[in-house]
Amino acid sequence: MENFDLTPEEASLVGSPHFIRLKNSAIDKVMGLMGRLQEALAAYDRNTDFPFQPEWLLQGGKISKGEQYKQLPWVMLDYPRYFSKTDVFALRTMFWWGHYFSCTLHLGGAVKEHFREALVYGYTNLTEAGFQVYLQENPWEHDFENGNYCLIADLSFDDWKTLLSRHSFIKLAKPFAIGRWGEIITDVVAAYATLLNVLNNKG
Repeated sequence: MENFDLTPEEASLVGSPHFIRLKNSAIDKVMGLMGRLQEALAAYDRNTDFPFQPEWLLQGGKISKGEQYKQLPWVMLDYPRYFSKTDVFALRTMFWWGHYFSCTLHLGGAVKEHFREALVYGYTNLTEAGFQVYLQENPWEHDFENGNYCLIADLSFDDWKTLLSRHSFIKLAKPFAIGRWGEIITDVVAAYATLLNVLNNKG
């Protein structure tokens, strides 16, 4: 028979609204932080010579949140954001409760093929910047657990070239400790700048 008795820890939580109020307040602050991050990324875009295609920026930014990514709350910013049926050009910044922030460049379809050669020769710069590459078949996993990612530095150059040809998409990502809350905007903009420089063959 199923047991519905609460543990002492569960009973202390459900008997008080305090934790939920704190959690909601923290998520509201993450949402605000993501809004500021979008402004900072857009400001960087206005001052770079990166050859954006118009459609890659026209969809604008999108901030979303939920409660159940691997059973934990999350907040996500997609900016820049371009998703079509076959092509993707997106930077996704995610806060995952109890774990970390992350930023992920997702390129898919013709966009990925357009930048594949630049990514091949960006190997050294991506390695030095500490980026990781996604290894799995399903592009919609976002965490660094369960062998989803590996450091590009752990791949040989030949393995890197092979990996870039394996799927119709590529995802490059970096995690940032939640303790870097005050620096996260600077951290993500710097990672974004590195990625655009690699794609633009500027090292």
